[in-house]
Amino acid sequence: MGYGGLIVNVIFSPLTPEYVGWVKENLDPIFCDDTRGILALDEDTGKVLAVCVMDQWTVNSCQTHIAIKNPWVIRHGFMHEVASYIFEVSKRKKIFGLTPSNNKKAIKFNKHIGFREIGRLPEAYDDGVDYIVYQMDKEDCKFLPQTLEQEAA
Repeated sequence: MGYGGLIVNVIFSPLTPEYVGWVKENLDPIFCDDTRGILALDEDTGKVLAVCVMDQWTVNSCQTHIAIKNPWVIRHGFMHEVASYIFEVSKRKKIFGLTPSNNKKAIKFNKHIGFREIGRLPEAYDDGVDYIVYQMDKEDCKFLPQTLEQEAA
C-alpha cells in the first residue's frame, strides 16, 4: 500500500491524550465531556494521517470534525472505521457537520463522502460566511458493509 510513492501501513486507534495537542493544532475542536475520536496513524512512524473527532452526542446523532493530512487513508478504510463506529458501535442514525461556506475543499469532500446540505446558518462563521449544515443518514452511508453489498449487487 502506498501514496505518492511512499509505503504506508495504516492503523486506526481511538483518540488518546497524547494526540490531543495535534488535534487542537490541526482541527481546533472544542473538547467536551462526550468528545471521542478515531485516528488513522502511520504504523511505522506513529504520524497522524487523519482524525475524526465526534461530539454533541444525542440519542440519534453526533457531530463530526474531520482533518485529513494524507487523502490515501480515505481509500483504505478511514471512513469505514468512522461510519462503523458511529452507526454500528454507537448505534446512532445520523451524523451532522458544520462547514464554513468559504471552505471549498471541505465542501467538495463532504459531498464526495455522502453528506448532503440540509441548511445554512447565515453569517454564523464570519461576516459574509455562512455555516453550512451537513447530514449523513445511516441508510445512505456508502461506507457501511450492507451498503457496499447493495452497490455490488
